[in-house]
Amino acid sequence: MTLRRHAGRDCWQFTRVVRSPLVLLLLFFALAPPRSVSAQQTGTITGVVRAQETGAPLRDARVTIAGTRFNARTDSAGQYTIAAVPPGTYHVQAQIIGYELGQVPVVVVTADQSATADFQLTQVAIALQELVVVGYGTQVRRDVTGSLASVDGDNVHEVPKVNAIEAIKGRVAGVDIVTTGNKPGDGVRVRLRGERSLKASNDPLYVLDGIPMAGGIGDLNPRDIESIDVLKDASATAIYGSRGANGVVLITTRKGRAGATNFTYDSYAGYQAPLRRVRLFNGPEFAEYRREAERARNNYKCAQGVAVCDSADAKLFGPDGTLAALRAGRWTDWQDLVLQEGAQVSNEIGVTGGSDQTHFALTAGQLKQRGIVKAQDFERRSMRLNFDHELSPRLRVGSSTSLIRTEQNVGRGDAVYTEALTNNPLGMAFDTTGAILFKPTPDGQRVNPLSDIQNWTDDRTRTRLFGTLFAGYDLTRALSWRVNFGADLTFNRRGQFRGAQTQQWQGSSADAAMWESKTVAYTLDNILTFRRSLGTDHRVDVTALYSIQHERTERDSMQVTGLPYEHQKFFDLGSGLKPDWLGSGLSAWALQSFMARVNYTFKDRYLLTVSSRADGSSRLAPGQKYGMFPSVALAWRLSEEPFIRSSGLFSDLKLRASYGRTGNTAIDPYQTEGSLTRTMYSFLDQPAVGFRPGRLPNPDLRWEKTAQLDAGLEFTIANNRLSGSIDYYRADTRDLIMERQLPPTTGYSNILENVGATRNTGVEVALSTLLVQDWHGMRWNVEVNGAANRNRIVRLSSGLLSDPGNKWFVGHPISVAYDYQFGGIWQLQDSVQAKAYGSAPGKIRVVDTNGDGKIDQNDRIILGTTFPASTMSMTSRLDWKGIDVSIMAVARLGFLVQDSLRNGGQSTLAGRYNNIDVDYWTPNNPSNTEPRPNAAQENPDYGGIRGYGDGSFLKVRTITVGYTVSGGHLRWMRARSLRIYASALDPFMFTQFRGLDPESALNSGVPSYRTLMMGVTLGI
Repeated sequence: MTLRRHAGRDCWQFTRVVRSPLVLLLLFFALAPPRSVSAQQTGTITGVVRAQETGAPLRDARVTIAGTRFNARTDSAGQYTIAAVPPGTYHVQAQIIGYELGQVPVVVVTADQSATADFQLTQVAIALQELVVVGYGTQVRRDVTGSLASVDGDNVHEVPKVNAIEAIKGRVAGVDIVTTGNKPGDGVRVRLRGERSLKASNDPLYVLDGIPMAGGIGDLNPRDIESIDVLKDASATAIYGSRGANGVVLITTRKGRAGATNFTYDSYAGYQAPLRRVRLFNGPEFAEYRREAERARNNYKCAQGVAVCDSADAKLFGPDGTLAALRAGRWTDWQDLVLQEGAQVSNEIGVTGGSDQTHFALTAGQLKQRGIVKAQDFERRSMRLNFDHELSPRLRVGSSTSLIRTEQNVGRGDAVYTEALTNNPLGMAFDTTGAILFKPTPDGQRVNPLSDIQNWTDDRTRTRLFGTLFAGYDLTRALSWRVNFGADLTFNRRGQFRGAQTQQWQGSSADAAMWESKTVAYTLDNILTFRRSLGTDHRVDVTALYSIQHERTERDSMQVTGLPYEHQKFFDLGSGLKPDWLGSGLSAWALQSFMARVNYTFKDRYLLTVSSRADGSSRLAPGQKYGMFPSVALAWRLSEEPFIRSSGLFSDLKLRASYGRTGNTAIDPYQTEGSLTRTMYSFLDQPAVGFRPGRLPNPDLRWEKTAQLDAGLEFTIANNRLSGSIDYYRADTRDLIMERQLPPTTGYSNILENVGATRNTGVEVALSTLLVQDWHGMRWNVEVNGAANRNRIVRLSSGLLSDPGNKWFVGHPISVAYDYQFGGIWQLQDSVQAKAYGSAPGKIRVVDTNGDGKIDQNDRIILGTTFPASTMSMTSRLDWKGIDVSIMAVARLGFLVQDSLRNGGQSTLAGRYNNIDVDYWTPNNPSNTEPRPNAAQENPDYGGIRGYGDGSFLKVRTITVGYTVSGGHLRWMRARSLRIYASALDPFMFTQFRGLDPESALNSGVPSYRTLMMGVTLGI
């Protein structure tokens, strides 16, 4: 094998595959035919395999002669034939996923005769017979040794969300999902078992139909999903090596099935409204607040509480033209003007079907969302085709292709809403003719937010083609070979236009910009799988993998000013009078991987999984590119032990433990190489372009590595009425990739190194109970999930105990709030003490934490962590005679947030801008929560520390009521099923947080919203 540098980039081409002697030896023994026996000396074994409960024949059951390589599979009638069996006495077994192993201990075969062995298999518990997706294959749930959680398609589709991954919110213990914005089309942030890395990505790896996705799954249509499986511990994720440190999310899309062709139509529509609105000062309240701000600097002589202050008001409000509105009692609710009723509409059709040899599934859908802020909307159009065909009993091929187009219009983004919150309520939005007033007051820096909505455009389009091809070939009855190829093509375009009448240009000019990027990624996997039963007690499943992955992204951008006419927006940049900047870039990386995994089962009760993966990444330095990521897992199915089985209490009881190591290389390419930075030099009075050293190269940069220990208990008791799992884990991450500060005398500010370590520990609990089963046709089940996670920094660079600039402290969580502590407001009786601290009554009182009699940076302390101490969820579903009612609630508890409304421009208390409605301090109102307004300062001293508070919340995430009409009542429309439902998404929130939403407080300046919708699902 050779690695060749490509085009001077740190990107590798893999020119040939190692021909492993081990693989050739395995192929030799697997392909070697059994010793030949003449046809005259052999017999046959025939029979039928049926389900004991119903007597129905079982197709594709595997019948094996124990201790030999003779086996066969049943046809659609449940029949099988094992030919060319030498005479003798045999032990014959039959097995199929979802059923107990069937055995006929004695079958006598004689020459030229046919022996019969029929089987009736007993179905095992539903939770145990599920076929779940693991890395590079599938397993029956009862045989899984790692920590794995699954969400089936029904649960994914139950919540009609725009983002696919948000469909599992609250359904998997240890998975924390929060929104990163409330504009239509905004994404979510996912954390599996906490945060580990300081600089590299903490996002999980997303794998769609076996192929890693280059840019997440935000584009994916949730209705295309068949199931989502979440791999959490190192045993489950180590087979993804360098990309599995933050967990793995496996997504399987809908496939066709043999049988009649089915047509489905799904449609829903609903409206959206803000979950909370900001309480602002109205016109009279704003006027009094502004008066007080001027009193603080002795510029308003009328005392507080005086009824008539006409002359003082004329002096204060006359120059900005708002006096008439004040005296007339008119004011403008700017928040109401920029908000609107949002809407969400989705339509989708699907066709599935197939025969015994061919399966297909075709879906197409369109989703439209109108945001609750004007000029913001999102649209997604998607098509998907899944197809597979059995060319022969040994060869199967297939493909899966998605074409997705999204269009997101964000206008001025979050800023247009926050701008509306601070506009003077005494200003008027429209003139007497109803036209928008660009400048509602003479304040030169304030514009009408409706003008920004009208003249500010930010359109983002994304076209994505994701396709996979596979071919699976059974080399022997025990050995199969599968080739997967996946290609991911993504084209992004962002166009921005800012007209003259916007906050940006204040009536002077207009500009436009365009950003474009193209990403081409592909993955090629070669997978060998060997499965064989060795007698009645042993089963072996071996998987070997060779994989290559490559991704290349090209970017270009341009901005111009001085557009001759504005209606062209950003579609004719060449007409601009002045190009502001041009830019382009290239980024490429590659990954080469080898993996082997062995699953061994003894007596269906002792399970062992051993795996190891070697990854080579182009992102790391020469000599450091390869990393080895091993894992081992053990499981003991206690329920198969006679002393447990005899109690009759447990349908399943499994104790498991695992240990493994994963890696993280989620840094930008070329970080190991040095760079030059463009700079301007001056030669006398002439400028010249030059370059200076940019980034210092680090030839020793290597993998971040996470070693994780997991211990878990899974159980099903009381005749499947109660099931659940309990997990404890500890993950130690070392060689953290982070920037180490350098002395300025070196000419560099920092260098990227492996210098830190973190630790995550946690407990996860998942419970599912069937409270009512078949009581007068009623079924009621409840699921509860809970998780607690603690992360802390163990080591920083150069033995440092703290890095205040990055808010990193040894012994404390990765994400903390490090600031001054709010101690209330200085009161009149505290004048002497306040003066000693350089303050005065009415100002914010900062706690002197070190007691040195002054307030400086040494008084900053760790106030709390922004990551929740625990997360919880509860889902309840009741079904009765076609009626279904479900409710889900989620909670994030024990975390600190900083209210952006109080530490930003919405609470400056300067009198110039409107303010959120707060109880501010005055000499006659000794408030202890908000300082005195003061027109002499842009912001109150230490004003940002007012916003810290507990962000704990409980949200009712969804309430759904539906009714399913049985097929017998649909003969008039020739339909097989019809379901009508109504849903409320995020209808209620319970929290002590004073801002808009603690979930998105740090990520969004737009209110979160509730959604009420109705939908219908029709099957024909």
